[in-house]
Amino acid sequence: MRLGVVPESPLEWLALRVDRVPTPLVDTQLAVAWARTLMVATRAGVFEALAQAPASAAEVASACNLAAVPTRRLLDALTGMGTLLPAGAERYRLSRGTRRWLLRDSPDTVVEKVLFAFDEWRFVEHYERYLHDGEPLGMHALLASDRAPDPSAPPPIGDTDAYGRYQRGLHALAGVAAADVARRLLVPRGARRMLDLGGAHGRFAAAVLRRYPQMRATVLDLPAAVEASADLLAAEGLGSRLEHLVGDALEHDLGEGVWDVVLASQLTHHLDDETNRALARRVARSLRPGGVYVVQDLVRPATPAEARRLRLGALLDLYFAATSGAGTFTLGAMRAWFEHASLRPSPPRWLRSLPGMAQLAGRRA
Repeated sequence: MRLGVVPESPLEWLALRVDRVPTPLVDTQLAVAWARTLMVATRAGVFEALAQAPASAAEVASACNLAAVPTRRLLDALTGMGTLLPAGAERYRLSRGTRRWLLRDSPDTVVEKVLFAFDEWRFVEHYERYLHDGEPLGMHALLASDRAPDPSAPPPIGDTDAYGRYQRGLHALAGVAAADVARRLLVPRGARRMLDLGGAHGRFAAAVLRRYPQMRATVLDLPAAVEASADLLAAEGLGSRLEHLVGDALEHDLGEGVWDVVLASQLTHHLDDETNRALARRVARSLRPGGVYVVQDLVRPATPAEARRLRLGALLDLYFAATSGAGTFTLGAMRAWFEHASLRPSPPRWLRSLPGMAQLAGRRA
């Protein structure tokens, strides 16, 4: 999947091909303006106001307690980008994609991830400092802090619900790929027990349990993560088959010969290489014979040429390095973790729902 300018005619395609389009302007001013427009509209409840029927700008403004003229401008901007559609001369309606992704009661909603983008907006402001001194932001500690809200930039990082927004955002993102994850996950025949490391909200584990009804799963995560996601886990409706366990994956006793599947989804990009090696050794001891340790994450390109194909892994490598101090890893690095732990690596399985993300499994002999 490519991000950027999309030509809509042969002439535009040709202009883009011969570098006559100032793409840096699109990638900065227009991208920033569009992102903030979508974020603000979501937080203001604009899409919910249009959920039942088309409405005028004045009606949307009244429903959302907004000013009428600015609301019309907002709705026109959303219509120009295809998020809304015209419904007569003065009315607006939701597009099919907006109805699927940006309504709270949709089973595929990503509203909470869009709202968490307000926090991420401030995360990426740290890039300049990171490039000069190499010091990461420490996003998890910042989100878990109990600092009072900053009224000048609502919602701020570190307010009392910041970690809750983080977990709800991750839960929404996981929903995009949960069925794909369960379908591709390497599960040994006869598997009964699964451990999900750092999977707080449990949405991936729940999808696996629905596909394999003989299995049970334990989701191990830090106290703040478990507290913020307890309701999300309970809402999966799997009862005692899916449970939380409070602990640090880097220190908690994982047992010996206990688990058939251990999943670490989007955890390794928060840990450095040596920590991931040590974690793989501890996981290997916890696996039953034939059990598998599955690392699921974005993949960092091993060469500049490979960056064209693994562009999201490259882009978010900088993001995770600046915010939490580690970053994405190459397939070679992941294989080395398994080999160091005497686990036999399997070929990567690429997710179709999240481009650039792969599952790499290591099996205990």
